[in-house]
Amino acid sequence: MEKVREKKTGRKGQKQRHTKRMYYLRWTRHERIQHWLLAGSFIVLVFSGFALEYPESWWAWPFITLAPAVDLRGTLHRAAATLNIALALYHLLWLIISPRGRGQFRFMILRKQDFRDMLNMLRYNLGKTTQHPRFGHFTYWEKFEYWALIWGTIIMATTGLMLWFENATLRLVPLKVIELATVIHLYEAILASLSILVWHFYFVIFSPAVYPMNFSMITGYLSREEMLEEHELELSFYENTEPIPTNEPR
Repeated sequence: MEKVREKKTGRKGQKQRHTKRMYYLRWTRHERIQHWLLAGSFIVLVFSGFALEYPESWWAWPFITLAPAVDLRGTLHRAAATLNIALALYHLLWLIISPRGRGQFRFMILRKQDFRDMLNMLRYNLGKTTQHPRFGHFTYWEKFEYWALIWGTIIMATTGLMLWFENATLRLVPLKVIELATVIHLYEAILASLSILVWHFYFVIFSPAVYPMNFSMITGYLSREEMLEEHELELSFYENTEPIPTNEPR
């Protein structure tokens, strides 16, 4: 995390107050590009994939009205899958060769404290304690999401390639394996979609702490107030100050 800029408060045309707002780098431009490519490919995969599985559903109407519908759905799905797999391989390479990537990966490693934070957050939400957990560079839910994404990408890419190259796969495995791969691919897609709609969207859009959305995915920056809300331990470390006393309610 890096402190990158300051802004003076005050409206244009009025005398500006000398109070400064501090902003901290959260996402580099390179990381934001990775994120939006992932988001775009995921949306196309979900839309075209469920249209293939449920061709009579209402969300499949654009493909039905465009000819040839089946080819369009399949082509879009395979194109998005190719982008998604290529991005995953690129991300892996970035984690290995980039100092920034290696640093981010170290922050993403799950530790015992993450599970303690999860339990403490549950206790806080239930009113059992007034002490809000303090998080470092990544919160426990961000880590859970990341590793769920890794696991889901491996499952979806493996089963998807088996279905894409079905004839080649059948030369190596019996038909029952293809049928199993079809079931796994479908239910993993449902699980991934629900995870994004319920879990991810809550934390980046609907949570009271970030509503109407977490703009760092666009700007790359978090304000000091936002850092204090979700990454207080990192902010304290960066500013070389002691954390706020734990007996203060949040």
